[in-house]
Amino acid sequence: MFFNVLLRLGLFFVLTVRVAKAQTPLVIYTDSLVNGFQDWSWSEVHNVSSTGTTHAGANSIGIYATNYQGVSFHHADYDTSTYSSLTFWAHGGLLGGQRLQIYCDFGSGPSGAAYTLPSALVANTWTQFTIPLATLSAANRTNLSRINLQVLPAGTTNFYYLDDIQLNANPPPALVHLAVNATNTLRAADARWFGLNTATWDNNFDTTFTASALAELGTGILRGPGGSTSDEYHWVKNTTLANTWQWATSFPKYVHIATNAGVQAIITVNYGTGTSNEAAAWVAYANSTIATALTLGTDQYGTNWFTAGYWASLRAAAPLGSDDGKNFLRLSRSAPLGFKYWEVGNENYGTWETDTNTFQHDPYTYAVRAVGYITQMKQVDPTIKIGVPVVIGEDSNANGYSAHPALNPRTSVSHNGWTPVVLATMKSLGVTPDFIVHHVYPEYQSDSDTTLLQASANWATDAANLRQMITDYVGTSGTNIEILCTENNADAGTQGRQSTSIVNGLYLADSLAQLMKTEINSFVWWDLRNGLDFQGAGGDFNSSLYGWRTNGDLGIIGNANTRYPTFYAFKLMQYFANGGDTVLNSTSDYNLLSSYAARKANGALALLVINKNLTTNLSAQITLTNFSPSATAIVRSFGIAQDEATRTNSIIPGAQDLATNSFVTASTNFTASFPPYSLTLFTFPPAAPKVQSLGLNSGSYIFQLQGQSGVPYQIQTSTNLFSWTSNSTVTLSGATANVTNTLSSPWKFWRAVWLP
Repeated sequence: MFFNVLLRLGLFFVLTVRVAKAQTPLVIYTDSLVNGFQDWSWSEVHNVSSTGTTHAGANSIGIYATNYQGVSFHHADYDTSTYSSLTFWAHGGLLGGQRLQIYCDFGSGPSGAAYTLPSALVANTWTQFTIPLATLSAANRTNLSRINLQVLPAGTTNFYYLDDIQLNANPPPALVHLAVNATNTLRAADARWFGLNTATWDNNFDTTFTASALAELGTGILRGPGGSTSDEYHWVKNTTLANTWQWATSFPKYVHIATNAGVQAIITVNYGTGTSNEAAAWVAYANSTIATALTLGTDQYGTNWFTAGYWASLRAAAPLGSDDGKNFLRLSRSAPLGFKYWEVGNENYGTWETDTNTFQHDPYTYAVRAVGYITQMKQVDPTIKIGVPVVIGEDSNANGYSAHPALNPRTSVSHNGWTPVVLATMKSLGVTPDFIVHHVYPEYQSDSDTTLLQASANWATDAANLRQMITDYVGTSGTNIEILCTENNADAGTQGRQSTSIVNGLYLADSLAQLMKTEINSFVWWDLRNGLDFQGAGGDFNSSLYGWRTNGDLGIIGNANTRYPTFYAFKLMQYFANGGDTVLNSTSDYNLLSSYAARKANGALALLVINKNLTTNLSAQITLTNFSPSATAIVRSFGIAQDEATRTNSIIPGAQDLATNSFVTASTNFTASFPPYSLTLFTFPPAAPKVQSLGLNSGSYIFQLQGQSGVPYQIQTSTNLFSWTSNSTVTLSGATANVTNTLSSPWKFWRAVWLP
């Protein structure tokens, strides 16, 4: 085996990190509800910002409740496996005597066991209570959704107070067990997993820095013109709605970057305020030839969209000496762009989207119009793929419409939700989409680092839910409908501290790695550049969130060239799995140390390990089966060390970037340690092959190649042991293969090598 590795000393393995005995607790209330918990109380009177009586800090929860009334804290389904108990402080107020009962709810299932505090609350006294989660039937549950504290008739009904409520963490295991079976394949990798959204408001998009950054990131696909703006955007004028001012990034500027970068494109056409004629003209501008005479017609607003060839000729033309307002569309490019993927509108199920149709946000209206869009766009270019936005859940986003219910033939139940109505209506009209579009933002302006780092587990259930609806409402003709994700980030609202912290970088990597295990064929992060949000704008800057930056930002690049942790996480993932690679199944017995694996096209094995624990170095025993690694692996990593180098403006070259090191004790069973809040990517070359001579036979020389299944080896020859020539490549399907070689000179040498 021969391979060259360029190594740079990084901070990852030389920085001293804090070591703690346990992970941090999950705080529910401290002066306010935090970490994504919401107030679902049903007591007669309660105030979550009471200032009169507090245990610590400025606020407590003041409650007056009669019999069986209570306070309740809701959270999206949560995994409790790393927590042991519920702790809170209670104060009996002026009179005391209240008797409290505690119980938990789990998703849509039955409540857990109720626990009554052993004694009544004491007047004018704070008392701490700790209840094992097992007592509440809440230990090792994946769907804890609600914690309730209820007043019982056996006590009084005076005012009382609660404060400092939290779930206490279990200590982490001394040794986590990670395992990879190199033959346990899940699916082929897709190059469309490495996508970024772009935005019309990006003043720095069409720059050499952007082009260089996209190459550095390994970007494979770009989406535009930019989220909700798409349903207001008129590409011919580079304007939105009735505005006359133009956006910073026009479609031709998008074309300039996308084509120079050699990436694919996803274009979102205007459904909310546009027409199918406008969309078809856009396809023509991108993909038609000058000779195409197809007439695109006049739309309902009286606009003549000429022919497909007209728009192709505009693209091919050079700018005029006197600008007629269309010079920005003249690219001097006669060759079609070949942009393959198109979406009809953006999140049109959401009432936040601009929609000027008579029946706004109506799934039936959308489906009928989408069929018209698809028909006219594919008349221009039959090779393009067109998708429609959907949501999970058969009853989600009905938006008050019920005139066109969709019958599920499998369950014999009718549903008015967006996705069933859209799919069933399109099928009835004889047109189905090439793909459906799924967007994921787990949070909205109330953020939790701990819960965000659990959110990626939902990709599998989302994919299954969407595929089931395709099967139910489209039938066998829907088997070729792909599922694409064209937007993902942590929080859909105004941004806070988490968006620019290492936590969102960990989430990006974890989210993409989890998605890779499903049938979803694209991952397009929102976004390349977005804009800065500061404290006071509505984003979450709660002190419980990790991070040091004073602004939030959905982009992976801030302003012109500020790289956030999400930038480096995205950059790291290109080395994990890409087109031509194979995703493997990897297991971990501790959910705060996640592991993912892939088999590279060149035969190497990639193992991604994510430590989601803020405070603790986690040690793991790593077992590789059906793969024998070389003793030396390449390790790329990013974490708190690199982020701190950014905070302190470290002068060490490369200190803020991915760290690259060698790991020299790799084997089929070894141990490694992973710092808090870190991404670690091992790339294991296969162990060196062996050759065994089998002798001569009729003028040929035969040897046995001994190596590993799935690894491509180059067979090289030499006449002097100094200069070697590659003659063939042999990829083993088992452990050995016989190689027959023709003898052509008195002296000849053979070897088998693996090249990265």
